[in-house]
Amino acid sequence: MSKTYEALKRAEALRNQERASEAFDSPWPAPTIPIQGADDYYELRRSLLGASVGESVRVILIASPLHGEGTSSVACVLAKAVAESGRSRALLVDLNLRTPALWRLMNVSGQHGFINLIGENKRIDEVIQATEFEGVSVVTAGTGRLNAIDVIDSPRTMETIGELTRLADVVLIDAPPVTLYPDTRALAPLVDGVILVVEADECPVGVANRASEIVRETGANLLGVILNKTRDYIPEAVTRLIG
Repeated sequence: MSKTYEALKRAEALRNQERASEAFDSPWPAPTIPIQGADDYYELRRSLLGASVGESVRVILIASPLHGEGTSSVACVLAKAVAESGRSRALLVDLNLRTPALWRLMNVSGQHGFINLIGENKRIDEVIQATEFEGVSVVTAGTGRLNAIDVIDSPRTMETIGELTRLADVVLIDAPPVTLYPDTRALAPLVDGVILVVEADECPVGVANRASEIVRETGANLLGVILNKTRDYIPEAVTRLIG
């Protein structure tokens, strides 16, 4: 076993000890849209989606292994990259009904959205909203009495996801954590591809591997993995341990 591997494992153990001793008001921080590194998202669009945008890849599910890894932020910035310069129309759909965040990130109303579409038989044009970004629209999670499982299991959800392609060239669906809820397992076979977002230095390797296995077990097309919030190649804490 290499010294680097040992140091990484020790660093992870130290992080776990620190987390266990801290008390948080909420289990994960409020999402924010990254300001720096926007060029990475244009490169991501090119490398992950390439010429398939608007052709074979129309509906993309974005999920993470655990909470707080940045799926909502990644979805928003990727939508902006897709729609930049009138290249394509992008539609964001919030199916993370556990901890919806797109309404805050895109500065729109969260009152009517996908839950209302399924539970109240609203039309898509009644819940879709324009955003401040040209070419980007959004369907928020919405509000209502239906719980997440009822919405995901509804036959109309499958029909609706198919209909969304009429409204945009690329549909980006924000989904809840893969390893914590069954939602992504149910949704993955309904889309053209899945992108996993993994937070650097935070998500354990074993959990990330399990998340990718779950996606593949559904038969979905795993387009790629985004290593989000990257820091130094070897974290400072690990550098001190090695030294």
